[in-house]
Amino acid sequence: MPGNSLIDDGCSNPSPAQVKKNLARALISALSEKCQAYCVLSGYEGLPESFDTDIDFMVNREDFQRIPRIIEDLARQNHTQLFQSIEHEVTARAFQLVSLSGQTLTVVQLDSASDYRHFGSLWLRANEVLAARRRHPNGFWIPSAAHEFIYYLIKRLNKRDFGPEHGSRLHRLYAEDSPACDGMIARFWSAQQRIALSRMAGSGDWTELSASLELFRAELMRRTGESLSQRVLSIPKRAMHVLGRIVRPTGAWIAFIGPDGSGKSAVIGAVKRQFAPAFRDVQSFHMRPRVLPGSAVAGAAVTDPHGQAPRGIIASIAKAFYLAADYFLGYAMQIAPALCRTRLILFDRYIYDLLVDSKRVRYGGPGWLLGLVARIVPRPDLIILLDAPAEILWSRKQEVPFDEVVRQRSAYLELARRLPSTVVVNAAQPVADVIQEVSRALIAHLSRRTARRLRLQISPFPKSRIESDAPSFR
Repeated sequence: MPGNSLIDDGCSNPSPAQVKKNLARALISALSEKCQAYCVLSGYEGLPESFDTDIDFMVNREDFQRIPRIIEDLARQNHTQLFQSIEHEVTARAFQLVSLSGQTLTVVQLDSASDYRHFGSLWLRANEVLAARRRHPNGFWIPSAAHEFIYYLIKRLNKRDFGPEHGSRLHRLYAEDSPACDGMIARFWSAQQRIALSRMAGSGDWTELSASLELFRAELMRRTGESLSQRVLSIPKRAMHVLGRIVRPTGAWIAFIGPDGSGKSAVIGAVKRQFAPAFRDVQSFHMRPRVLPGSAVAGAAVTDPHGQAPRGIIASIAKAFYLAADYFLGYAMQIAPALCRTRLILFDRYIYDLLVDSKRVRYGGPGWLLGLVARIVPRPDLIILLDAPAEILWSRKQEVPFDEVVRQRSAYLELARRLPSTVVVNAAQPVADVIQEVSRALIAHLSRRTARRLRLQISPFPKSRIESDAPSFR
């Protein structure tokens, strides 16, 4: 960014601390240069040198509409990728930027807001907060003590999460400007609770609040920053927001397929560890959702996949319908809700593996029926085929004859050519390189999805070998 004194010179393999520092400095510069007004709502104590988890900031409504492009520019100029965008309120959007250095994934969350809403209710308007902002000694803007006090108190009560560290922070803010903080308390609580909150804030002893949190929260919820008519008028907008979260879920669903010996378990374990900070939770499945009962234990090791004879034609047809039902019910009951809640769903094998190796489930029915099931069941967002030469696969696992390994590998590659949103990764590489390539594929996929949703320029992940949704063969 030209003229940006807050950005350090880049380096080829920046540490997580350096990535966070550069982004924090770049964000403050961008907000100062491109927005009419802003303030950092919380998490600013160590800025711009460091911060804990994310940076919450507020801008006016006009600037809020331009924040996605500002963040896109910030990410590109700091050698990171805009990986995720989560509209968690109608006036708030969180952006996740990622940097991948070796197997170290750094996730930085920048949380923007105009009017402050939480759990759907309006509490503070941006114009009011920005008009009273003050300058931090380090040169950026923060809210007034009273606005930060009430913002933080409302946030803790709505989350039903209030500990000693939260009470200490509120006590410090109250001491800075107790009359103004009392005025904010009076806006949201009646006389008795108002007196109690002022007393606790002044003394730093929040025992009464901790013991009666639900009572204080109930009173707060009755006195939001919107009138009844404003709440009614906002219903359509809030309904569209909820619908948007359903239609465009912020979770990710990845299926790993490939022959035995391709290293799926090791790769999936690494992906779970790497990407856990970028999602609310990570859920793993083996082959199918298993909403319907089955004889096999989920995730159990299979040492002789072809050890049992195939079922008869009638039993196999029944098995195909059983699998279809499990995939559909599993999607409706487990996968779709998890995706709406920003969870990462990982499958170790999927229905596509059975198209290559139907003997694994003792299927002896017509191939076209199993193919039909595979076409109609819900499809993962991204399919990653771990591929390696047959000789390498055979050297790792010898559970089926070598000729069968050769056949399966060829069938998987042909399948990948026909399946959309499939990436083929060379699993013959050292496992660290495989994990890095898989991570880049996942980042590239979600970055393109985010760019499409925000109508931004779609660009590949820096230094990535994954350039498009088309399969990559090695």
